[in-house]
This record gives sequence, structure tokens and C-alpha cells, in this order.
Amino acid sequence: MPVQNAEIAEMFDQTAELLEIKGDNPFRSRAYRNAARVIERLPKSITSLLKAGEDLSELPGIGKDLAGKIATIVATRKFDVLDRLKRELPGDLGEIASLPGLGPKRVKLLYDRLDVRSLEDLRRAIRSGRLRELKGFGTKSEQKLAAALTKPQAVKRFKLSEAEAEAEALLNYLRGTKRDQMAVAGSYRRRRDTVGDLDIVVAAHNGAAVGDKLSKYENVANVLAHGPTRTRVVLRSRLQVDLRVVPKASYGAALMYFTGSKAHNIALRGLANDRGWKLNEYGLFEGQRRIAGATEEEIYRKLGLAAIPPEMREDRGEIALAGAGKLPRLIALGDIRGRPACPFQLERWDGPGCRHGSRGKSERL
Repeated sequence: MPVQNAEIAEMFDQTAELLEIKGDNPFRSRAYRNAARVIERLPKSITSLLKAGEDLSELPGIGKDLAGKIATIVATRKFDVLDRLKRELPGDLGEIASLPGLGPKRVKLLYDRLDVRSLEDLRRAIRSGRLRELKGFGTKSEQKLAAALTKPQAVKRFKLSEAEAEAEALLNYLRGTKRDQMAVAGSYRRRRDTVGDLDIVVAAHNGAAVGDKLSKYENVANVLAHGPTRTRVVLRSRLQVDLRVVPKASYGAALMYFTGSKAHNIALRGLANDRGWKLNEYGLFEGQRRIAGATEEEIYRKLGLAAIPPEMREDRGEIALAGAGKLPRLIALGDIRGRPACPFQLERWDGPGCRHGSRGKSERL
């Protein structure tokens, strides 16, 4: 599978973090961070640009050196600079730096003076009272870090374009030659600006086989859980993927359940309850009998509603509109008019070339 832009950006962000902790030249770490932001904003994948023969050094903030490093990452899936830094600075220093009240400079102090390399090392330093012995760390800092260590780390959210690149590659891999029903649900299907994880719903007879295939995906960094109906993995870009396998009779219900916002789903269950029915991820039931569930459309129809597009399932008045048959038509790609954009999305263009105003001169790509 091709290396995704989000993976390269993540590698550069980690490199910048570790360079700062190491106390390296600040301009070097800044260059990696700036390059990561440029890569995240690209409308096309780095892999496709390289295949098309584009010169990545023409991008603002990415010179010949970084362009060469990016090409090597795409070809080998490895970044020797980051690998070397991880050997020199082992442990979870990057993760520690993300804790409130800390940063690369303070993490470097913890590493140099207390040999803190992991979150558990930091917990021990707090319990022993050694943390407050360091300059800049007092009782309040100690209490704040102790509280942060008891809470789960915030889930990183990905821009929709980043998640889309990962989702398309993953679906192509999972589908293969099979014709199993399969879709990505959640905030991704609602087309939110950012996505915390990918919820993939599959209707298949052999759930274990689909889970096995996901766990062997070459972009998987860690398998968190694997069973006959659910598999959870973390990709190299740190995007988490939850795969749920259901019977075909429940596919529509599962897709509806894992797509809608919590408030939207609660409102739908309320409509079902008003009719003496029960709605869950397995279907719409009258007593023990499933009366709908294979498709989302038949569930909405049973509830007296027009089918609500995934993008509108936020409980912001769409259910009332669906009941009255007054759902608005969503804007489609064919409704959009405009001039083509520069392949690197830096500004508009009017011909075979494009300008890079950020460099102070016009350059042909």
C-alpha cells in the first residue's frame, strides 16, 4: 500500500519533537514542522505526485534535502533520521512532551536529570518527590502532571482529507475480489471536518477472515483487539480503525447506528419506542421479530421518515424535516463551478504552470 501523506507528516512531527528534546538546532526542528504542515495540506498524495514526476522541492518550505528524504520514505517506508533519534532518545519522550505543562525543553530536563524515558518513569518521579527537586517544577506542577497521568490521552483528530486517503486505501485492500458489503461509518461518513477514528462496518459470513486480513494490513502499527466480529488496530499514522462484522440482515442497522451522532440515534430510538418497537445496531424489532435492518432506507421508511443523508444526521432538525418530506437537497460536486487549482493548492492558476507567491517569484512546476 502507498505511504499516506498523514504518515509522512507524522514522521516529520515526531522528528521535530525529538530534535527539540535533544536540544538540536531550532531551525532544523522548525523546518520539519513546517514541512509536515505543507504535506498535510496537499490535495494529492505525495506518492501520486512523485509518480507523475513532480519536483517536490518546488513546494514552499521543502528544499532538495527534504524532498529527497520524502522520496526515500515513499520508497522504503522508513525514515533513518527518526529511527536514529529514537535510538538516541529511547522511550516515550514524544508522548511525555504532549502532557499539559510540559514541552521539549522540560522533557529534556526530566530526561537529563531524572532519566525519565517513559510515562511510568514520570509517575515514579512524582511518587518519590524527585520531580519537585528540579528547577521549574513545584507542587502545583507535580499535582497537574499527576492528574494528567490518571486521564486517558486525548485522541488525535485527523483532517477529513487525511482520513479519506487512509480509508480509501484500506477499503481497497479489504475488498480485494470479494463482494462483501462494506462502508466507513462514524464522523467520517457524516463528512465532519476532523475524524477521530475509522469505524468500518462489514456484512460478511466469515467475520474472522475479514479481521485477519485487517490485522495483516501492512500499514498497521499495533493490533489492539481481534475477534470474530470486531477487530481494532492502530495504523502507522496513529489513526485507529474499528472493524465490525455483522450479518447481512443487520448491515443497514449497524451502518445507521455507527454513522449517526449520539443525539440523532437517541431521537430515532425514541420514534421506534413510540411505536412499541426497539431499534439497535442489529435491526428494528417488533418484539423478537426483526421488521427492518438490511438497509438504512427500510428502517427510515418504517419509522415514517424519508432517508436522511449521512451528512445531516446530527439531530439539528433533520428528523422533523424527514417526517414532513421537506429534506433539503445537498450540494453535489456537479453544483460547484470554478477554475482549476494548482496541483499543490497554493493558489489558482490559468494554464500549464502555477505561481508560488510565498517564494517571491513565479515558478513552473
